[in-house]
Amino acid sequence: MQISLRGIANRAKRLKDYRFLNLSTMLNEYNLLDSWQYVKKNVAYGVDKVSAREFERDLQSQVGSLVERLKRKSYRAKLVRRQYIPKGKGKVRPLGIPTTIDKFLQMAVARILTAIFEQDFLSYSFGYRPGIGAKNAIEELHYQLQYGWYGYVVEADIKCYAQLYLSNIFSHKMLKYF
Repeated sequence: MQISLRGIANRAKRLKDYRFLNLSTMLNEYNLLDSWQYVKKNVAYGVDKVSAREFERDLQSQVGSLVERLKRKSYRAKLVRRQYIPKGKGKVRPLGIPTTIDKFLQMAVARILTAIFEQDFLSYSFGYRPGIGAKNAIEELHYQLQYGWYGYVVEADIKCYAQLYLSNIFSHKMLKYF
């Protein structure tokens, strides 16, 4: 049975309390082949060293094999290739690069979940949404600062704050015991 992402989105929008069960059935050949067009083709490859162009040469049989492994529940994601990106001031940021088949499957799953959950987001939510990003957030912020109720912006480094906060909590708790 082919399941349309638009149909899923419409049901999610109409029936707010509807629970989608067995999402794995939506990972059929039709949806997988449709998802291939959204996979970035000119990016780094994973530990298997298979590029998107190589994967695409035999796409039909790759998809058939993937669907069979998903049905048998025998599909296992490959290891992620770790690359370190310089961040500045001598720091590096770890970057995980999945294999092409894993990127492909992730895209298909992301499209299904997006069809379901996109209906619940508010219009001013900008993070990790299709067609909406940081530039849209900046435009909205600019508009609000210029014409809205707000006159200033406060920036906070949540990670550093959390580390400081947690270190204070643990140091106070440890003082109780000594």
